[in-house]
Amino acid sequence: MKNATKHGQLAALLTALLLCIPMTACGNQDAVAENAPAEKSVTESAEEADPAETTTAEADEKDASKTTAASKKSGSKTTASKEASEKDGSAKTTKTTAAKSGSNASDSGNQNASGNGSSSASGNNQSSGNSGHAGNTGNSGNNGNSGNSGSGQSSGSIAPGGNRSSGSNGSNGSNGNNGSNGNQNTVDNPVNEIVEPENPDPAVTADDPEEETDPVKYIYLQDTTAQYSGDGITVNGNIITIGKGGTYEITGTLSNGQIYIMTDKKKVRLHFNNASITNQAGSAINCQNAKRLTLKSLPGTVNYLEDGGTHDLDKGTVFSEDTVYVKGEGVLNIKANYAHGIQSDDDIIVNGSTLNITAAKSCLHSNDGIEINGGNVFCDGGTNGIKTDGYITITGGRSVFLGGVREEKGAIYCDGTFTVTGGCFYAIGNTCTIPDAATTSANVIGMMFPSAQPANTVVNVTSGNNGIFTVTSPRQFKYVVYAGANLLTGAEYHVDTGGTVDGGIWENSVYNGGSYSYSNDCGNFIAGNTVTFYNVP
Repeated sequence: MKNATKHGQLAALLTALLLCIPMTACGNQDAVAENAPAEKSVTESAEEADPAETTTAEADEKDASKTTAASKKSGSKTTASKEASEKDGSAKTTKTTAAKSGSNASDSGNQNASGNGSSSASGNNQSSGNSGHAGNTGNSGNNGNSGNSGSGQSSGSIAPGGNRSSGSNGSNGSNGNNGSNGNQNTVDNPVNEIVEPENPDPAVTADDPEEETDPVKYIYLQDTTAQYSGDGITVNGNIITIGKGGTYEITGTLSNGQIYIMTDKKKVRLHFNNASITNQAGSAINCQNAKRLTLKSLPGTVNYLEDGGTHDLDKGTVFSEDTVYVKGEGVLNIKANYAHGIQSDDDIIVNGSTLNITAAKSCLHSNDGIEINGGNVFCDGGTNGIKTDGYITITGGRSVFLGGVREEKGAIYCDGTFTVTGGCFYAIGNTCTIPDAATTSANVIGMMFPSAQPANTVVNVTSGNNGIFTVTSPRQFKYVVYAGANLLTGAEYHVDTGGTVDGGIWENSVYNGGSYSYSNDCGNFIAGNTVTFYNVP
């Protein structure tokens, strides 16, 4: 029995030992299984330590949110591994979203710091947008900055140039770039609505430094005579003579008289301060000898010059043997009953002022050349708007030139080189010199009608739904020439004539605003580089 008992106890002990061995083995397997992820995470973190990938991820995170980047950097290896594995999918999602919906990308872009940090996925989406990888397909992400501020982000916002940008405009990845389309010269208006182009800034031209340092002398006009202060001035009845160079401020009214200038080749500057000079027997200003004659309209003033119907010696209301230089911020109105408005045997240079001239012959007439760099110029000539035997250069300002009724006379007559590099001008007449394409850098369009258009016929030019310009003339005409910043190379333009303009403002033969109802369809043409001429069928 004892032996049997011992054998039974040994058997039980052996059985227990046999049962314990597999349990321990399972426990070891479980321990290995638990440690496996740790070994895997070391491998993944080693892969994450790839410098290029880490740098990119950190750069993206910094762009999206520095706080988010810091918190992610300090996280566990397992979390970092998870984010790294999600990164590629996240970036792909951003690309797809930006391509499909710029407005969505725009919304998350608008939140920027707070939106980017709202979740790791959204942060990654936006950071890849900011880094220019995915979101900059959406320049809706960053040209979405123009989109963000208005043109691509919300439906119905107005782009800077006036185009109404729908939400779908900003929502195409490529159309994110359309956020910048507001800078193009387009206007959101009904078909055939007329829009005055923005007046370009006048060119900067060197001024006369002596003008700032010379003491000013004063001439006070008193109907048929004048008083004065300063040297170099003499008064003989209704003739005021300037015999020295310098600056002379003129105020008052001379109802029948003249400013006569005779110096020893010095610069003479006339500053008009609400001055009115009429001469029934000759020029209002007669400059026989000066290095240069400057006509300056002082700010806030309106000034007037007029000549008589007959005089033999001088051919202009303003006559000068030398260069005439027009400037200022006021208004200078000139009426030429005998011949030209301003006649120079040298050059005429316009750098400023509002200059309005009506003339029996040419408004600006020079032997050597005419240059317009700024100002607001209106020339209504009985023969030519402006005429020179030399060059014409237009670099700035806004000008309107109207020619006379005679068939051979025109809005612009230039016997030399006609160059346009800036500014805005309208020329309407029976003929017109076309700018030289070899020297012109601004866009210019000219058109010639097959027959003379009756006086007051409206000419309307559009491009798509955008009004380019609308003009008329008080006399018959065959030519219309226009230069302006709203002309684009390669754009198609349409011409209509006749019809009426409803609303808007008409000033100096140019309509601003209003709606045009056309009568005659004159066809289309495509603008070339700089100078384009269209023979109207």
